[in-house]
Amino acid sequence: MKRSLLLWLTPFLVTTGAFAASEGKILRPADKSAVSSGDVDIVATAPGGRLELDGKPIAAEQPFPNVFHAKLKVPPGEHKLALLSAGGSQEIRFYSGPEAPAGFTPFHQHPPVAGVECTQCHELTRRGRFHFKGGESCFPCHQKDGFAKVHSHAPDVLAECGLCHNAHGSTAKAHLLFAKETACKQCHN
Repeated sequence: MKRSLLLWLTPFLVTTGAFAASEGKILRPADKSAVSSGDVDIVATAPGGRLELDGKPIAAEQPFPNVFHAKLKVPPGEHKLALLSAGGSQEIRFYSGPEAPAGFTPFHQHPPVAGVECTQCHELTRRGRFHFKGGESCFPCHQKDGFAKVHSHAPDVLAECGLCHNAHGSTAKAHLLFAKETACKQCHN
């Protein structure tokens, strides 16, 4: 079932950029998101990439190959975050400060608590690629019994939570990649 679900979703994921890891992706914050304080936690991935905020380079840590992490204090207002790499570029806009203008939605960071390390959910493969460990890595923080109440999926499908959820944060409820009606219709009629 898991394999057929992934094969069925592949064309959609490719067209939305979910498989564009070789080109790079800004994982946090989300496009058109609003952060109430000036503190912004940025996570991105791209081979040989670099980050810019409002056209100026950002000094970012590289805790793992092709992974960028930066914590910045930004002034109130709209900002443009760019990820530039040989494989292409991605730009997002976010707003910092109270009372975000129309078109910007509050961003809910995940994990929401300080001190959770990347390696709680991710690991390096034998080939040196950084990837998600799988759904079991969610349960040190989330109650496994609670998942059955919210999801109607078998455990093997729940292990592919990234098909529906953005594990780094989102502007949608439950960190969904899309509204629930859209997310469910990716697989169900």
